[in-house]
Parts: sequence; structure tokens; C-alpha cells
Amino acid sequence: MNIHWLKTFLKAAETENFRQASEELYITQPAVTKHIKRLEEELDIQLFERTGKAVKLTEAGLSFLPHAKEMARSFESNMSAFNAWKQGYTRKLSIACAPQIASSFLPKLLKRFIEKFPNIDVHVDIARSYDIGEKVSSGLVDIGLARMPSVYANTSSVIIDQEPIVLAGPIVEEADEISLLAGYRLLTHNHPGYWEALIKDLKKENPHLKTMTVSQIEVTKRFIEAGLGISYLPKSMVQDELLAGRLGIYPSGSAEKQTSITYLIEKVLTAEAEQFKQFLRHQLKKSEQL
Repeated sequence: MNIHWLKTFLKAAETENFRQASEELYITQPAVTKHIKRLEEELDIQLFERTGKAVKLTEAGLSFLPHAKEMARSFESNMSAFNAWKQGYTRKLSIACAPQIASSFLPKLLKRFIEKFPNIDVHVDIARSYDIGEKVSSGLVDIGLARMPSVYANTSSVIIDQEPIVLAGPIVEEADEISLLAGYRLLTHNHPGYWEALIKDLKKENPHLKTMTVSQIEVTKRFIEAGLGISYLPKSMVQDELLAGRLGIYPSGSAEKQTSITYLIEKVLTAEAEQFKQFLRHQLKKSEQL
């Protein structure tokens, strides 16, 4: 049985339209028809009912669908394992990581980990902190690094790092928190965890506070550099911009009340995930001692 026939069947079952399936698979519509015909001949049964341009799975097609999904998953998994072997990998580690973590301490840490364990094939899935618990819970990844704890009962969330929050803004002279909040929009919700409490605290003293929601820290920093606003960000996330003189940080009593927490989310750890966890703890502890 040809894997291309299976993939075409799955896409046609999803779209219920051969033309749309051909567009999403980047093949011609006659090729879609040919793949389905060959698969039906192989199975000796009709998989689709055709009504004009629309198609719908027959009872046999519905029965075959979960088997096709499993065969496609198995093929992809086995090919991935074989390709990893060709590259010299004998073990595998999959990590789900929040964007804020992936762009702060993870790159240098991961470089050291790969140098120490060159035979581990590391896969990094960048995901929202809200989604990482589910990925670990369902077994899609071995371990997670998030800014929020997991809500799934079969997982555990361990705090592995806490860092201060700073008030970041454009380079201006003789600025303080009060004048910055009065003169700029506050760019919010770029980091899960502390924004609700922070805004509530700020509005007690600044009832006319103007805000703008920006969902990513990297975009927030570019907005600050352009003079569009200010924001409260984890200190590690603004180090490069501070050194380059592209933005400044200012004294803030509100920022001092907040922290950015990194959670390690785990289920049943593989040997590779346990090694990564211990390595992570060791490296973070070394950083604290510097």
C-alpha cells in the first residue's frame, strides 16, 4: 500500500472535496482521483460517495479512517527514527517551550546540553504556556518549559526559576514610573502570569491608564524602541536591548511586586528528559552563583 494514497485519502476525508485536497497536497486533482481509485482497488471496496464536487466517506471509508491515520502516523514516526539514526542519533528528547523562554536562556543552555549529549536528537516545539501542559499530559512531548503551571492532573509543575520584572521604556531623560505611565500606552499581556494582578495594582493609582494588548514580548520590545509605549518585562528579556542602548529600564515599585516564573512540566520522565531536567537545574544554579 502506497503511503501517498493514504495521505491523499486522509486529506480528502478531511476536506470532503477532491479539488481542495489537491490544492492542500500540492498535487493535481486527477492525481487525487487516481490515488483514491488505487486505494479502493487495493482494499477492494468503495471509500467515498461522490455527489457533484463534494465527496463523503462511505461506511467502509469511516471504518478505514482510524486505521489510515494510525498507518500514516506509524510511517512518519518510523521514518523520523530512521532519519535520526542516519544522522548519528540513538536517543530522542522532545521539549515544549514557551516563546519567552525559547528566546531567553534556552538557546545557550540547549547548546551546552547538545554538546554534552551529542547522540540525543532534540526536538523543540514552541507553544503557548497555556498549551504546554496538555502537550505533556497527552504524551506529545517528553517535558515542558512554561510560564504557567499545568492544570492537568497527570502532570506536575515545578518552579525552576524566578526572575525580576522591570519597567522598560524608550530612552528618555529624568523619567520615572508616574511620568512614563502618563505619557505612554502600557503594552500588556505579552507574558502569561502577572498581568492581571499588575494592571489591577496600577489602575488604583492611575485610573485613566491607557493600555494596548501585544501578545508577544519580541514585538513589544520593537514597539517600545519605536516609542509606541512602555511595558513590564522579565529582566532577562531586555538584556540585549539594554546593552545596545535601544531601550532603558526605570525604577518601579509596581515591577518589584511581580516575578516571572519558569515551570518545568513533567509526567513520567524518560531517561533523556530526566537528564535534561538535572542538567537544567545545574545550569540555572550555576547562573545564580555568578
